Amino acid sequence: MSVERINSQLKKVREQIAQLQAKEKDLAEQKQMAEDAEAMKIIRKYKISSERLQMLNKLSEDEVRNLLQKREQEKEGSTNEKQEIIG
Repeated sequence: MSVERINSQLKKVREQIAQLQAKEKDLAEQKQMAEDAEAMKIIRKYKISSERLQMLNKLSEDEVRNLLQKREQEKEGSTNEKQEIIG
């Protein structure tokens, strides 16, 4: 294969990659919009107020924070146990 032909094919492949990346971005946006629409349907179906949504979101944040703290404590506990075994 000649260098010119290889360069031509590389150019085509790079263009295809750019097109696929644009398509991926578009599909990701469409997916997010679909997920948001589903969430809105649930909110409307169960007539959840904005105050309740904020409370649920706050609870979720607190749960995540608590899980992270618990995981960190477990890591510290296992590290201390290993040090006791070694020492």
